[in-house]
Formats: sequence, structure tokens, C-alpha cells
Amino acid sequence: MEVKLKIFRYDPDKETKGSYTEYPIDVDENATVLDGLMEVRSSHDSSLSFKGSCRTGLCGDCSVQVNGKGAVACRTTLAKALKKGKDGVVSVDPLYPVKKIKDLIYDQNDFLLEKYKAMKPWVVANLSQGTREDEVSESTITELQRVMSCTMCGLCDQGCLVIAVDEQYVGPAALNKVYRVVMDPRDSSKREKLEFASGARKVWDCTHCFEATAHCPKDVRPTESIFELRDMAIKNGIGHGRPVNHHKSFAASVKNDGWLDETRLAIETEGWLNLPGLLKLGPVGLRAFMKRKAPLPYFLHKKRKGADAIKRIFNKWERES
Repeated sequence: MEVKLKIFRYDPDKETKGSYTEYPIDVDENATVLDGLMEVRSSHDSSLSFKGSCRTGLCGDCSVQVNGKGAVACRTTLAKALKKGKDGVVSVDPLYPVKKIKDLIYDQNDFLLEKYKAMKPWVVANLSQGTREDEVSESTITELQRVMSCTMCGLCDQGCLVIAVDEQYVGPAALNKVYRVVMDPRDSSKREKLEFASGARKVWDCTHCFEATAHCPKDVRPTESIFELRDMAIKNGIGHGRPVNHHKSFAASVKNDGWLDETRLAIETEGWLNLPGLLKLGPVGLRAFMKRKAPLPYFLHKKRKGADAIKRIFNKWERES
């Protein structure tokens, strides 16, 4: 099978931005992108730099962009990539946004590993309470198998829309690791971790886009892990600020009235005592009023028919959760 690999090349000693070079190769029908990169290095340019260790999708080292989309190079066949390429050309780039080191090798520290370490996602056992290190039930292990499959390939962070606009956001990979630990019955620092994860640029900054889950090659579903962390934080009375206020006000409004009181939601999201935040709502409210889209004032907001049934649903969920 004949393929042209259009590879990003970058040498920090010679250039500042990098460029692309095309390499024609002839490979087996089942060859992967990683196989193609190895063929280029073997037959065309021995200076080509990239990473790849296990070649079975278990280490996450060979993550790159293939035709502009994050992929694990050893799990992505060139035949499949060709279908989405143009004119028989498959483009290969480092992940974005990252600090490039050389060609397809990038600095994993700022992009992924430093954020991971900052979240302290490891078990802190309290053996003084009589908990043995091996006391983990089969059912608990089954629950954790999903998150334990993470290889830290970084593709969920690559696809995260929050990181695209704020590189300081801790990201779904690190938060998924936190979820794995707080779900472990051996960990004695659950509340501490939930409080830390509820801080700025962490669990409450997720925008629910599900891109992290969509980009995950191992079905780890990091977006779902973030949602679970939020639920656990709320149940433990943890969290403050606009995102938590928004969540609580939304739920309380629907529970009590059967539908959303948008005026109450806006005010309670900012906080009744947050004068600067409330003043910011003025121009928005005025524009909505001028366009006849302003909601009713909160004191005129009436219950909808069937509100009592909705409240019973909430009460049942609260009892059983």
C-alpha cells in the first residue's frame, strides 16, 4: 500500500516554527501510523523524532494528531487514516497545545504530568482505623475498571474545549485520576481531594461538551468521571462560587416550582450579597426587557401544574442517592 506521510518537522536548533515534509512509503495493508513513522525513519530520514514504546496501545506514548485529530499512532491504521486524508496523504502533527521539543516529541510536563501531580491522585491509607491495604471488594474493583484503564495518552486533554481557551485548566485526564482515588475505599483523604478538585480551574470549569470522552481511545469516559466528582462534592457539602450556586439554584427552582425560575437562577448564581456580580446583570436584564424576553420577577414566578409530582421525584432521588 502506497502512502504519503506529511510529517511536522521541527528542530529547535535550526528554526522557530517548524515545517512539513512529505515522505512516500510502501507499507503493509495493516500498517499503523507508528509503523509508517518507523518506515520513514528507517528509509528516508534517520533524524525523525517521535515516541512509541509498547506498540499495543497500553502506554500512551505515541499520541499524535493524525489528519488534525488526536490519535494513538500504534492503534490507528494508515488504511483508515487514508480514508480521511486528501489525495493519498496522511498528515501527522504533535498534540496541541503543547510545547514542542523536536519533530513529533513534545513536553508532557506542562501539558499533562504537572497537572496530574498537582491533583495528588494517589491513595492515602489510614491503617490506624484498622483498614488493611488489600481490603477492596470485587464489586469496587469492577466499578473502578473503567477509570483504571487510563494510559495518560493525553487525548482527552487534546480534545478539551476548556484547555483550548485556558491552558491552566487542570484537564479531564488529571480529574479522572482523582475520581479513581476518591472511589477507592482505602483512601482516607477523600474530602480533602474533593475540596481541592472543587477549586478554580478544576472540576467546575468543565463545560459538559463530552469532547474528552469522545477523544478517549480506551472508553474511560473522563467526562462522566467529572460529573461524578461534582455529585460527590455536592453530597459532601463541598464547593462554593458561581458554578455550585448555579447548580443548587437550578435544582431548587425546578424541585419547588416544576420549572426554571430564570430570574432567581441569575441572582442566586451570582449570590445575593455579591453586589458587583448583581450589578453586572443589569445591562443583560435591560436588553432582555427591551426585546420582550425578560423572565418574570422571582416573586411572581408561579408553580407549574404537576410541580408536586416533580418534587416527589426529587425527594425520592435524594433519599436513594
